[in-house]
Amino acid sequence: MPGSPRNASARRGPSAATWVRIVLGVLGLCALAAIVHHVGFDLVMATLRPALAWLPLLCLLELGRIGSETAGAYVAYGARARQIPLATLFRANLVGQAIANLAPAPRLVNETIKATLLAPYVGVPTATAVGFTIQAATLISIGLFSIPCAAAIYVLGGASIWLWAALVHVLVHVGAGVALRAMTRARGPGRWLAQKFPRIAPGTAVFNEHSGQNGLLAIGPSCALMGNRFFQTLQLGVAARAAGIDAGIVQALAAQGVNLIANAVGVLVPGSLGTTDGALTLAASMLGTTAGRATSLALLLRCTQLAWLAIGSLVLMLGPRARPDVHRGSGGAQDGGV
Repeated sequence: MPGSPRNASARRGPSAATWVRIVLGVLGLCALAAIVHHVGFDLVMATLRPALAWLPLLCLLELGRIGSETAGAYVAYGARARQIPLATLFRANLVGQAIANLAPAPRLVNETIKATLLAPYVGVPTATAVGFTIQAATLISIGLFSIPCAAAIYVLGGASIWLWAALVHVLVHVGAGVALRAMTRARGPGRWLAQKFPRIAPGTAVFNEHSGQNGLLAIGPSCALMGNRFFQTLQLGVAARAAGIDAGIVQALAAQGVNLIANAVGVLVPGSLGTTDGALTLAASMLGTTAGRATSLALLLRCTQLAWLAIGSLVLMLGPRARPDVHRGSGGAQDGGV
């Protein structure tokens, strides 16, 4: 109908948030192009071309990250995990991570994709509660993993700005993760919503019940998600070697520390374009290499992300559709809305 809200929304066009994401993405691409131009396009390409032979191994290590995410989700779902086929749980984590790697606010995008794919099996409130649990566990695991990264940065660069940034990173991420867990475990907001909107009361009850599991620190999911950072550090070490950098475990951990800081700074930029690339280039001297090799390292990681974006998109399009009537199991259909 001409006067319907949907048509009015279509006439308004993209929202302000969409335009912000577009602008940030364009600025990120411009920053990346400027970095490559400044370092020297021919120099970067000369380093990157032979390094591409390592791309299959880097993609294989990405499977380790996805497996860790799947394990974290399995633990977070608790008894409800039995209602989700393992292949479906792995597929949801593969698609979520592959697509979210190049999106703004990647963890939010990742958890939204996974909740959408898994809600038919366990219900929307449970999938949403697990999404919040994994978000908090991600923050906690990144913060904790940044501790050895900070130690490696200190070994290589002493009390540098990177060290202080890493220490702040630890405090902010662990604190934010614990605060998020505390908020989602609190019963007050759920009771208020149930009183205000009685229709969603069953859903809020399920959300509150499931959010109360795994403890305040979400130790199980957080430990599983530490595996994500372990495999990501291996990726950085292998990519550094491929780019001609003499990298051992200390250099890999230091590069991971820089990478995690840059991802946090550029969280709203699609794929953190320009921020991670620029950070690794700026940290070249600390990592004991040249700006050209550090930039090639960053671009090699981009190639890995692009390869998995293609894989994840294909898996999403060609994968089986959920059949709630078969897979929801006991309690899935009664969860209600949120």
